[in-house]
Amino acid sequence: LNANITTLTISNPKASGTACSFTLVLTADGTARTVTWPAAVKWPGGTAPTLTSTNTKNDTFVFITWDGGTTWYAFTAGQNS
Repeated sequence: LNANITTLTISNPKASGTACSFTLVLTADGTARTVTWPAAVKWPGGTAPTLTSTNTKNDTFVFITWDGGTTWYAFTAGQNS
C-alpha cells in the first residue's frame, strides 16, 4: 500500500447458491494505511482489523460469499507476516 484505499470494488462473483472466495494480500509501506471496505463486507465481531504498517509486512484476508456477492464474509488469515 502506498495510500489509503477509499474505494474497493469486488466484482463478478459466482451466482447465488454457489460459493466463491478470494484472497487479498496487502503489503505495507511503513505508513499506517486504511481501507474503506464495501458495505457488503462483514467482519467477525463487526469490526475490520487494523492494517499492519511495518514496511514490507503483509496482511492476508480471505473473503467468501454464497449469495452472489450480496454479503462477503471476511476473515484475517494472517497479519504482520
